Amino acid sequence: MSSANIVEQAKRTAAFAAVDKHVDSSVRVLGIGSGSTVVYAAERLLELKNEGKLHPDLLCVPTSFQSKQLIVDAGLRAVDLDDLPVLDAASASFASIDVTIDGADEVDSELNAIKGGGGAHLREKLVANASRKLVLIADSRKDSETLGTKWEKGIPVEVSPLAWRTIKRQLERLVPQSRAQSAALASSAAFSFANPKAELRQAVRKAGPVVTDNGNFILDVAVGSIYDPLSVEQLIKMIPGVIEVGIFSGMAKEAWFGNEDGSIVCRVPKSEAK
Repeated sequence: MSSANIVEQAKRTAAFAAVDKHVDSSVRVLGIGSGSTVVYAAERLLELKNEGKLHPDLLCVPTSFQSKQLIVDAGLRAVDLDDLPVLDAASASFASIDVTIDGADEVDSELNAIKGGGGAHLREKLVANASRKLVLIADSRKDSETLGTKWEKGIPVEVSPLAWRTIKRQLERLVPQSRAQSAALASSAAFSFANPKAELRQAVRKAGPVVTDNGNFILDVAVGSIYDPLSVEQLIKMIPGVIEVGIFSGMAKEAWFGNEDGSIVCRVPKSEAK
């Protein structure tokens, strides 16, 4: 088996395991993420549907054009986030989606994640935020101790096309000691690069930049290793014109990684592990 096929099999194994654990007939609303690994989650959902193991009125919330097509092709019902009722009105936080299963570009020891390699991180974060549980699926290449050590393409940042050059300059002025809130942490570095680099993501088989499903541009911001994901996320988000940042801090509850030997690793945040 070629190395590419081994990686795809690892993705499939992780996706199937996560779906089997978290999706059954009691799940009424399911968030469907984006990316290559989620394709296998959709494959498993179709199998469960054909076996009669899903809720007969299951609603699926897509995070991109791609995931909506996966939902439709599986014969499931796709709905927009705003069309869902608030199922947990007594809760302090809005959480109308039972569980969301999504991919990731890199996941650290605390399950902070970099997402947005496919340009869908704005909708992915909206859906994750409205979920009781976010479960990540990936192959073992995405499993790391610190963000930015394996995913070296930079943090995906969705920005307004009206001022992308201005935003790019501001992003490149960030320094490792920058902090959005806590002055007490200002002496420690939030990331490793002394001089971040932001690049406008270019389209493939189309002249010009990538345009997201929301009509925006993406800047990929290389900052090196990310020691404080929450601070970096907040810092970038504060720049006017930044729409969403592809760092998901403290959102995932569980992550499944498929290994090349066919085994699976399921992780929770390191600080919560027993």
